[in-house]
Amino acid sequence: LMVLCMVIMSTQVVFANADKTTIAEGADITAVHRLAIAQPLYVEIKDAPTRAQVTQLIYDASKVARSYVLSYDMMAQSLKQDANIDLKALDKRQAAKAFKENVAKYADAYVVATVANNHRTSFFFDVYKSGTDQLLYTYQVVAEDPANIQNYTDAAKEFYKALEASAQEQQKKNEKAAKPNK
Repeated sequence: LMVLCMVIMSTQVVFANADKTTIAEGADITAVHRLAIAQPLYVEIKDAPTRAQVTQLIYDASKVARSYVLSYDMMAQSLKQDANIDLKALDKRQAAKAFKENVAKYADAYVVATVANNHRTSFFFDVYKSGTDQLLYTYQVVAEDPANIQNYTDAAKEFYKALEASAQEQQKKNEKAAKPNK
């Protein structure tokens, strides 16, 4: 509980806005040990990071995570070697379909980040179970600061921290539920 409070407090300080974390009903996020990064849903705007930069910074931010994270480039390289599928040569829809169809060979789950740049920048991180595409977990945060690499990186780091805190909390609940009542 203390760790969760610290994560929430640090998120509040970094973004000065509330974040929202949701575990889908019946989802087991404690089983996620390998997480792959899908291509983000992102429309480039002037003076903001490019799609390639966003994809890379989501991976770079994973250094705060304890689970193993596979970058989009790692997934693309593996699919090219193992299945002769070139994600980078396909259009967005075909690449997303090929990614979803093959990601279970490499990871337990995958994350799709969505960045909405309006008068504020909203970040959505949706984690899906590989193979079934079942939504497991969502994390949302809104930043009032400008759309820049540092703010995007901070949002991604907070996602990884929140995911781990949520998994730890779920593990504790599972352990408590498994203990016989005295």
